[in-house]
Amino acid sequence: MLVRNAAGRQVETTFGEVTMKPFSGARKYGFDSKLTTLEKALKHCGLKNGMTVSFHHQLRNGDFVVNQTLAAIKELGVKDIRLAQTALFTVHQPVIEYIKEGVVSRIEGSLNDSVGDYVSKHPLNSPVILRSHGGRWAAVKTGELAVDIAIIAASAADEHGNCTGVVGDSAFGPISYSQVDAMKAAHVIVVTDTIVEYPCQPQEIQERHVDYVAQVDQIGDPKMIVTGSLKITDDAEKLNIARQCVDLMDAAGLIENGMVFQSGAGGISLAAVKYLAERLEEKNVVASCATGGLTKFIIDIYRAGRVKKIYYSQVFDTESIQFIQHDLGLPADIGHYADPTSKGRTADSLDAVVLGATEVDVDFNVNVNTHSDGRLLHGIGGHQDTAAASYLTIITTPIFRKTNPIVRESVTTITTPGAVVDAIVTNRGIAINPLRKDLLKKIAGSIDFVPIETLKDMAYEATGGPASPNLGDDIIGIIKWFDGTVLDIVRRVQEDNI
Repeated sequence: MLVRNAAGRQVETTFGEVTMKPFSGARKYGFDSKLTTLEKALKHCGLKNGMTVSFHHQLRNGDFVVNQTLAAIKELGVKDIRLAQTALFTVHQPVIEYIKEGVVSRIEGSLNDSVGDYVSKHPLNSPVILRSHGGRWAAVKTGELAVDIAIIAASAADEHGNCTGVVGDSAFGPISYSQVDAMKAAHVIVVTDTIVEYPCQPQEIQERHVDYVAQVDQIGDPKMIVTGSLKITDDAEKLNIARQCVDLMDAAGLIENGMVFQSGAGGISLAAVKYLAERLEEKNVVASCATGGLTKFIIDIYRAGRVKKIYYSQVFDTESIQFIQHDLGLPADIGHYADPTSKGRTADSLDAVVLGATEVDVDFNVNVNTHSDGRLLHGIGGHQDTAAASYLTIITTPIFRKTNPIVRESVTTITTPGAVVDAIVTNRGIAINPLRKDLLKKIAGSIDFVPIETLKDMAYEATGGPASPNLGDDIIGIIKWFDGTVLDIVRRVQEDNI
């Protein structure tokens, strides 16, 4: 049957069992600026009670956007928000007040410092859910973590929404965490303090994903990216641990042309990178690639010609920000770095990774989320992702801190299971996971190592053993393995224990 469409043509709309709609008319779309205020953007995106709002953390302790957004949400009278940030830091202490006022009722994302301490003693309506970098990407990608409004901080953006974190006064590095939020969230708001001429260059998030661009006075202070754990240690005992890590890599036959390595952001791990640079020079070895977070120590190795390529997912200091502005290198978003549901990840190429711990146990399980008193003070980061992927996963830690044994019979919380941990390097010796018979054979005669139980006994003798945390029955947190399964739970800390 022929029908007349809006263009005045007689067209058929039924073809066998398929029925199509006739053309109903056309209009000019044109461009309307997406630039507005943060509060108006939230209103236009239909913000309402119970929604999920996501953020990235690449400004770390210099981030202003989370606090600015929650202030706007409160002003709009909206409550029961689920935060789906990649991480919170000390700067986000105002979140505690928003929890008390009912603006925030649920959190699915890493907690550090004060907010984690508060939640440890004051359970939310639902337990906090912590995921690794790769695990969070997969959760958003698959819809397990559905985001209503993604708030994406950008150091520069145009009025169409193309944006970056690489240029501008508040440059913080690549926007590596938020691509999946931009693709999967129902609505996307880019928040920036620098509007540039169209088109923004480079473009890490593109206009096709962006609903609104909210201009604020300042998105954050990039100088505060380098805080706490991101400073190299100057402690002689810890420096010795770092040297042992490199000795272990060497004995395992990994320091050779073409090696791929990554180090964590802790002080010992950063020192290990420094000593690895010296060993590469001594042996006249050129590594193929350094992956993960970019620091000035990695850049020094690159400039010395001892690593061919830098495959980075975030930057950890101002020197690195300045470096990538002139040599963009190979930025990799978190999905490329660690998404367990993808067909290939940069983490899978790792020969060696050096990571930290708050506790380890005789089964080589590692805790990075809680302290021994049970307080939930740290996120998972890429710990699980890289530990499971690397040929040699090294955990660095002293055997005790003050009066608390770090090497113990059982960790308070399991973040990374012992099955993917190969070595514990401490100030009293190296323990090799007995599952790694191949590694034990390789290093025999080159590296002295001790049973993990011996390190535990030393720690207990020095400290008198671990104190039992005073925990209640309420579950305040869930630790997920990167495949989405529940690895461990975190229980409420009774306040009289603090």
